[in-house]
Amino acid sequence: MKTDGTSVSTSGEEYIQAVKEIKELRKLYDPKASIPKDYAARKTGILYNPDNRWEMEYQPQTNQWRFMGHIYKYYRILQSFVAPVDIIDETHDFSAYPVLIAPAYQLLDKDLIARWKKYVENGGHLVLTCRTGQKDREAHLWKEKFAEPVYELIGAKELFFDVLPETRIAHVRMLGFTYDWNNWADVVDPLPNTEVWGVYDDQFYKGKSAVTRTKHGKGTVTFVGADTDNSALEKAAMTEVYKRAGISVENLPNGIVKVWRHGFWIVLNYSSDNYEADIPADAKIIIGEKVLKPAGVVVWR
Repeated sequence: MKTDGTSVSTSGEEYIQAVKEIKELRKLYDPKASIPKDYAARKTGILYNPDNRWEMEYQPQTNQWRFMGHIYKYYRILQSFVAPVDIIDETHDFSAYPVLIAPAYQLLDKDLIARWKKYVENGGHLVLTCRTGQKDREAHLWKEKFAEPVYELIGAKELFFDVLPETRIAHVRMLGFTYDWNNWADVVDPLPNTEVWGVYDDQFYKGKSAVTRTKHGKGTVTFVGADTDNSALEKAAMTEVYKRAGISVENLPNGIVKVWRHGFWIVLNYSSDNYEADIPADAKIIIGEKVLKPAGVVVWR
């Protein structure tokens, strides 16, 4: 309500509209609706442990590091792919996910590494990112080479890390394109059989590996060693992961969200521009219109 106590506010009108739309969707809800096969094939898990967040917020190493921002980066990429995403912890069954991402998984133990390896050997596609495996569960450096417990998994002889100041930009060359980085870089010395997708293209790191891929059994491990501001490198790497795995994805513009729920397709426009949803000709629009204005929604089935 507005402050006069009798008039309905703008947000109140929106609340009323949302309730009406939910009631309309409930009439058409089909509990037996089957998830589309292409959509299900993209199902991805993001592995999260609050201990990692606590440890890296306590000791970020650089004022440019944002742990939750790093996770959100990969989540937004998956949204653009129209991939269903679950945020999971280690109690979950990894095999439920064709692709599993463990972003900046700094604290771990060798039991988890063994689980990851089994997941990959059985056909899963694991994506690890910078800062993974630097320390044990007690936040102690390993009494081995730096991050050595993950070397076999990512196909490395050794690695080291570095960061740049905010005023400096360096580059990664990957699959014919160049990308900026300056937040964080894990620099990999790969094993002979490790496939190198991206290399650092300048400064002290020139020619050294930044993005790698290793096969284990039926699956793969992709390691993305750099953290960027604009997510372009990370998105290119993730696009290649799904492509090599034979999983088709979409490529929505920033701010557009598309999900499937209980028999309905839903598109939300969080951008500042109009967006035309790709709706099949034989679909029935239940709420909204094909062209979404900013903050608009369309639902069809």
